[in-house]
Amino acid sequence: MRFRVLGPLTVEWPGGQRVARGRREQVLLGALLAHRNEVVPAARLAGFVWGPDGEPSRNALQARVSHLRRSLGPDADRLAFAADGYRLEVLPGEADDDVLADALGRAQALLSRARARAALDVLDSVLPTVRGEPYAPVGDHPAVVAAAARCRELVSAARELAARALLEAGDTGAALARATEMIAEQPARQEARATLMRALDAQGRRAEALAVYEEGRRLVEDAAGLEPSPLLRATYAEILHAERAQTHVASAGPGVLEPPEMIRWLGENGHLDAALQLAVRCAWGWWLAGERGRGRQLIGELLDRATGLPGMARPATRAARLWADALACHERDEATALADADAVVAGSAGADTRPHCPLSETETLALVLLADRRTERGEHAAAARLLGPALAALEANGNTWGLALGALVTTRGHLLRGEPGRAEVLAREALAIFHDRPDPAGQLAALDLLGQAAEQRGAWAEAREQHQRALLLAMHGGWPHAQCVQLMRLGNVTALAGEPAQGRQRLAEALAVARRLQSPSLLAFVGNSLALADARCGDRESAARRHRGALEWYRAAGSLSGVALTSAALARVGPAAEAPALLTASWEAALATRDPRALAYTAESRALLAEATSRGAYHLGLADALRARTGHPRAAGEQPAVDALAARITTAGHLRADVEAGGRAGRLLADQLPDAPGSGSTNETSA
Repeated sequence: MRFRVLGPLTVEWPGGQRVARGRREQVLLGALLAHRNEVVPAARLAGFVWGPDGEPSRNALQARVSHLRRSLGPDADRLAFAADGYRLEVLPGEADDDVLADALGRAQALLSRARARAALDVLDSVLPTVRGEPYAPVGDHPAVVAAAARCRELVSAARELAARALLEAGDTGAALARATEMIAEQPARQEARATLMRALDAQGRRAEALAVYEEGRRLVEDAAGLEPSPLLRATYAEILHAERAQTHVASAGPGVLEPPEMIRWLGENGHLDAALQLAVRCAWGWWLAGERGRGRQLIGELLDRATGLPGMARPATRAARLWADALACHERDEATALADADAVVAGSAGADTRPHCPLSETETLALVLLADRRTERGEHAAAARLLGPALAALEANGNTWGLALGALVTTRGHLLRGEPGRAEVLAREALAIFHDRPDPAGQLAALDLLGQAAEQRGAWAEAREQHQRALLLAMHGGWPHAQCVQLMRLGNVTALAGEPAQGRQRLAEALAVARRLQSPSLLAFVGNSLALADARCGDRESAARRHRGALEWYRAAGSLSGVALTSAALARVGPAAEAPALLTASWEAALATRDPRALAYTAESRALLAEATSRGAYHLGLADALRARTGHPRAAGEQPAVDALAARITTAGHLRADVEAGGRAGRLLADQLPDAPGSGSTNETSA
């Protein structure tokens, strides 16, 4: 069977089809499809078909339903009487709007992994099934008006995403055409307008792109008194920044090059060693400014050019390799880059790390960043191998600033072990040093960790204040990666502080920045947070879709902490048949990270999904014991479903023995965990 609602109401079956005829039949079919798989009371159906003033007999409605059943062909029994009402059974994939919604979700996931052409293929395979106004010709009837509106939004979102996929696939002309068509039909569509701006900019028509923004800004302001969407504002800022940078270069005079062009010129004209040294000096700026991909590509080109050349200074190539690896953190091939950094530090693969070749200041900075990423991934032995030499070099040189930066890696370790008190002491000491220098980037990093420490204590207002301060520093510094992370953290804590709408707005802004940066790690990071917000609002389907996209990234990147959290979270909202395998994967990853809070989160997921209440009580006791090891129980309100389960178990006195058995198992497991810090954060506020 096929049910077509994206156009004239039509029912199809193998060998036949029927377009609904007559107003009453159309309304009846539309109402049943709008409330598919639900029992619609007979009185309500009659009101839909004959209107509020009509008084049809019961036989009249039965006759209409019988006539409609005959039009369903061989599957007439799909429309059945139940509980004084009627129910139309529609299986998954039979209604064209469901098919489009599924395709949209798959395309979004593909696009988040930079598979634009595959995303476009998915969308182009279903968009032709849209045949006109949804639920025509009764789309304006009260029985279907809400469902028709959802369908219109679904179609518009799919068309917008197709235009964006074309742009990211490099087909600027086609993207421009589709976005222009959409804006002509629906001038208020913000994402289509952003795609149109980017397409115009890509064609060198920057003035037109900025004019498109101004037109949209006036339209939204006049219609609703609001600002444009975060995505549209971010796109405008990006194009305006590029315009100003180009103007600056043009006004500098002939022969004056920006650092990347100068570095490339040096490398191409016999000054490769100088080019490498200059690139390394610029790397920290690229890291902060969100130009990591550009910086890594340039350093990679220089290293390729240096391969096999005699007389190249090994310290220069070593520093360049470390920074190329650091700039790859959080990107698709970070596992390969981290392995290369290990090889450099170990002195293999041609790297010179002998005593006569001490680490430079730039190398130690790269090693601290790499160690911090290793810690986030739950790879503590590898992190220590990177951080140890860096701290030794910093200590030998009396580099107070570098030691403070290294101390933040240790601070993160305390946080990941569930020790916010110790973390706060170190973070405040580092913050004082960065304030005295002054170093806004260091202040931002310390404030971020202080905010996370407050989150662990459930002090949402304090956490919000720290992340707000960090966000201001990120905005003033022009550091988009940090801006995205702080917007995400603010979104989480704002929602937990009792302002879910404002929190979700912050998450939407974070998503816009992540998309602009085209960072798969940030998209996964923010996607998990939005999924948790969806789950709290009861939208399990959207939550599962977002978690699934994030999990694919974490698996590909080899992030144990990401796999541990996301697998457990997906088990809570995804299909029940997938839950056992997801929970097993989560538990194994959490064990590898050695983080008691990661294990506790998985145990709490098992408690929620346990078929027997006694098993739920056991897993909850285990989770509470693991959290007790950190000295900080589960923050109230962070996981409402777990809080509710705990309350029910506490009330049921006969489950006390199961809770105690789980507690004993949890304490035994906690005693076996090494003292090394755990993995990346697994609580729901910093997912």
